[in-house]
Amino acid sequence: RTQPSTYAIGVAPTARARCRRCGGRIDKGAVRIEIRAFVRPGRRTLLLRCADCVDARFAAAVLAVHGRAERVPVEAALVGSAEALRVQRAIDAASGGGGEHEEKRVCVLGFR
Repeated sequence: RTQPSTYAIGVAPTARARCRRCGGRIDKGAVRIEIRAFVRPGRRTLLLRCADCVDARFAAAVLAVHGRAERVPVEAALVGSAEALRVQRAIDAASGGGGEHEEKRVCVLGFR
């Protein structure tokens, strides 16, 4: 059975990755959007987008999975940061929404 992709906002640990949309390098420490795409049962692959490459189609895919932008999981190092809030607002704006963002509603991922 296929499963939907999941999305998260994180920090790039290295500068080796490239954005899936624009092809540009994602610098070390830069905010990125992680897409965990379903391949087959028990296997997923990690695809990345830079924070500037949020368009309407991508925002719709994110919101189809998470419902609202503030429910997109955020890496622990970014909780409450302006960068994470900017990405969440970009997702809302690209989808045509204008939801309010509350820090208490941000999901936290326990990376590292």
